[in-house]
Amino acid sequence: MSLSEESVFGYSKMMISSVVTTSGVLYRQHADLLHEIGDLRVYVKGQTIPLHGIDYHLEDGFRLSANIPYPAIVSSGSTFFFHTIEEVLAFIRRFPHPAVHIPKMIREAAGLLASGKLVAFPTETVYGLGADATNVEAVKRIFTAKERPTFDPLIVHIAHLEQLNGVVLDWDDRAQTLAEHFWPGPLTLVVKKDPAIDDLVTAGSWTVAVRMPANPIARSLIALSGKPIAAPSANLFGQTSPTSAAHVHEQLAGRIDAIVDGGSCTVGIESTVLSLVSEVPAILRPGKIGMKELLPFLPDLVLSPQIGVGGAPLESPGLLDTHYAPKTPLFLVEDLSAYTRRKDLGILLFEESSLSFEGEVIFISRKADPLEAARTLYRAMRTLDQKGLTALIAKRLPDEGIGLAINNRLEKAASKDLVKR
Repeated sequence: MSLSEESVFGYSKMMISSVVTTSGVLYRQHADLLHEIGDLRVYVKGQTIPLHGIDYHLEDGFRLSANIPYPAIVSSGSTFFFHTIEEVLAFIRRFPHPAVHIPKMIREAAGLLASGKLVAFPTETVYGLGADATNVEAVKRIFTAKERPTFDPLIVHIAHLEQLNGVVLDWDDRAQTLAEHFWPGPLTLVVKKDPAIDDLVTAGSWTVAVRMPANPIARSLIALSGKPIAAPSANLFGQTSPTSAAHVHEQLAGRIDAIVDGGSCTVGIESTVLSLVSEVPAILRPGKIGMKELLPFLPDLVLSPQIGVGGAPLESPGLLDTHYAPKTPLFLVEDLSAYTRRKDLGILLFEESSLSFEGEVIFISRKADPLEAARTLYRAMRTLDQKGLTALIAKRLPDEGIGLAINNRLEKAASKDLVKR
C-alpha cells in the first residue's frame, strides 16, 4: 500500500455522535471551533452524559484523554498531546470513537509489520519508522525509504521482555535493574547482540540497541505484530526528527506503507542511549533520562564524547557530527541582541525576552521550562524551516538535565559557519 491520505489511518464517518467533555472555561474558549464538527456533542462538568458514554475529555494544554482497550498489553488509558486546538479537532474527526477506532488502526498496522511492510508509529520520543527486525528485506527498506547510510545502526523496539530472546545475547543484572526501573520509557540500552539479528540492523557491530517505548500505541502495535521492531526516526536521514504524523507525511509520502497517528510526542527528543558493553557504562546519546536519574544505579557512569564516524562500527544512532538539521542553516549564538533587526531570520526563544525581534519568533518555552522546550523543539524548527528565511538563530539552554540533551540536538543541527550580522 503506497502512502496516501488514506494510509494515515483514520475513521471519520460517525454512526453515533462523538462525545467530548471539558471544563466550562475551555468550552467558552473553543466553543465555535468545537461546534464546527457537526456530529460532535460537547458536555461541560455537571451536565448529564448520554448513555453510550464519553469518547474524550478535553484538558488544558491541548490534551485529549480517553479510555482505550489496547490490544495485547495491559493499558487502558491514554492522553494525547497536541499543540493547537485545530490539531485536537482534526484528531477527533479522524478517530471519533477512540475505544473502537484506535485498536482497529493498531491491528491493521500490526498486520502490515508482520508481513514485512514499513509503518511509521508514535513513541513518547519521536515518531519511528518500523520494520520487522528479523526480516532483512524489510530492514533494507528502512534504509532505502530514509536514504540512510548502512553504517548508522537501528534501535530494536520491544513490547515485553520476552521479545529480547533472539535479539540480545547477554542481559546482565545491570540491564535487568535498569529495565525494571525505566522501561517502558525513553531509555535505550546497548548490549551484546544475538547472532540471529542481522548485521544490517546493527551496522556490523557485535552490539544491539534495544528499547521498550512507553507510548501504549507503540507497545500494542509491537506486541500484536509478534516481532521485535527495528525503528529509527521516521524522517529523511540527517533531517529534523518528526513529532507528529503530519511531519512523517511531509517527508516520507510515497516511500512507506502506512502512518499510525497518535498525536504529538510527549517527550519530543530521542531516547537516552546507554551502553552496557564495557566495565564502565557510558551515555552515548543524552536524553530525558540523564546522569541524575542513572547514577544511583550506575555509580561509575560516564558521558561519552561524541565520536562521529571512525574505524569501529557505531554502537548507536545519533552519534554523527551532523544530524537533526533543518534545511535552513541554524546557528547557535551567545548574544541574541545582535540579531534583533534582521527580518530574514527565525529566532528560537527559551523564555520571554525584553528584546524586540523583527524576524520570525517561536518560543520553545515562555517560562524557561526545559521539558516544554524538548517537547516543542523539533516542531518549532520545522515551522521556521518553511518560512523561506536566511537562517535560524538559537541560544544554548543551561547544560543540565534534559537541557544537556536539547543542546546536543541543537549542536548537531547547527551549521558550523556563523551567520553574518
